[in-house]
Amino acid sequence: MSETGTVLVCVTDQVNCGRLIRYGRKRADEIGCPLRVLHVRTREKTMMGNPDIPSALNELYALSREAEADMEIVASQDVEGTIADYAGKCRATLLVLGETPRDRFPPMAERLTPRLPGMQMEVIK
Repeated sequence: MSETGTVLVCVTDQVNCGRLIRYGRKRADEIGCPLRVLHVRTREKTMMGNPDIPSALNELYALSREAEADMEIVASQDVEGTIADYAGKCRATLLVLGETPRDRFPPMAERLTPRLPGMQMEVIK
């Protein structure tokens, strides 16, 4: 890992998260640090019942490679805790998140703030 830290992009299993990876690459270049991409897989969204999920994750993985980023998929029911632990392990200094759907409150950035005090977070629409 770089002494300057890492830009960590958190993605869901939707292809439109590619915009987050592209944004993260831009920010990592500006800061001069590595880029990592994380997807937390929960039990409620299984790949078996939705044929689009593996395809979307494969596309996000390909976009991560193009962006010269390592992408990791971690299985966990504790999404916020997993993101916080991973951010610590990769020495993240900037966390890039997508906007939380309106039916899920509080937003992910608010849920992560107590676990990652002082972490710079950028929420992308």
